[in-house]
Amino acid sequence: MQTDNTIKIADGRVLGYAEYGDSLGYPIFYFHGGQESRLSSKFMDSKAEKLNIRIISPDRPGVGISTFQENRQFLDWGNDITALADFLGLNRYSVFGLSGGAPHVLACIISEPSRIENASIISGATPYDYKGTLKGMWFPVKLIHWFASWKNDKQLRKFIQNDFDGLVNKPEKRLKQFQNYLPTPDKKLMTEHPEYGWEFIEGSKESYRQGIDAVVQEWKLYVSDWQMELSTIHFPVNLWYGSSDKMAPTHRGQYYKKKLANSKLKVIDNEGHFSLIRNHLEEILIELKTTHNKE
Repeated sequence: MQTDNTIKIADGRVLGYAEYGDSLGYPIFYFHGGQESRLSSKFMDSKAEKLNIRIISPDRPGVGISTFQENRQFLDWGNDITALADFLGLNRYSVFGLSGGAPHVLACIISEPSRIENASIISGATPYDYKGTLKGMWFPVKLIHWFASWKNDKQLRKFIQNDFDGLVNKPEKRLKQFQNYLPTPDKKLMTEHPEYGWEFIEGSKESYRQGIDAVVQEWKLYVSDWQMELSTIHFPVNLWYGSSDKMAPTHRGQYYKKKLANSKLKVIDNEGHFSLIRNHLEEILIELKTTHNKE
């Protein structure tokens, strides 16, 4: 593992990234969820090494060791990944993202589809502008969406500051919350493998390394116009959703299936938001490594 790599991109910002798995393996970019960081993909290390896959996991602007970007939009991420791929000498690669990583996958597809071999969205966030977007969600997740959609950021900033304070001051309580209040598959995962919970907590704490501004900014982006016309995307996209997920319910996968002309939806029974990617990581990575999209 190399967890504290940085490059400087054309506009002078620093982009931080971690690498996991096989350093000489097939390159796959992983885009972390909201309130996470480059450290959040640590759990992929041994599986990626076994499969001869190189996981490259960048921090988004203002997260971890990446420079904050004023007036950032999701589409800017495509340019950042192109710059990182150029720096690493990668002409072809695959991309995937979890939860809030979803719009970042789409940004890369729009920006430079000719270099991408495969793309997957795992338990992905969707645009906020469709009827029923919050249906079936865990109440705290609904709450932060509501706060983010308000013009005044005061309540959103308070909510996010409380999240950070809880991670730092009472991490044991946060793990207990996971074990007690998440859907059954996620509770089971966090109870049987508490190390996953601790790794998630450490990755989340790193997202606040520079303060809360980047996390606030990204939540505002989730509930704003993504500036992407999804119906124009014809690139093949694999969609993975868990039937028990209360953070990204399966109707979000159905939304993408309808909007993305060349997408394939898999709804996995008895999986939640945290459990799906951990229990099915090998299948997800093998699918991303298959180079069926080469011309």
